[in-house]
Amino acid sequence: DQHLSHMKAEKINSKDNLLLEVCLAAQYEGESLVEKHKEFKKTHNDSNIYTIL
Repeated sequence: DQHLSHMKAEKINSKDNLLLEVCLAAQYEGESLVEKHKEFKKTHNDSNIYTIL
């Protein structure tokens, strides 16, 4: 699953598995912010990433 809220409880069978899911979700969210920031900078060149957060 790409988003933590979409995780199915029956798929979490260990702490390691949960940690992996959390890390993958964080990676996905980070990558999506990078893409959103690129689009944002096209029209808001004088702003920074904190504006879109």
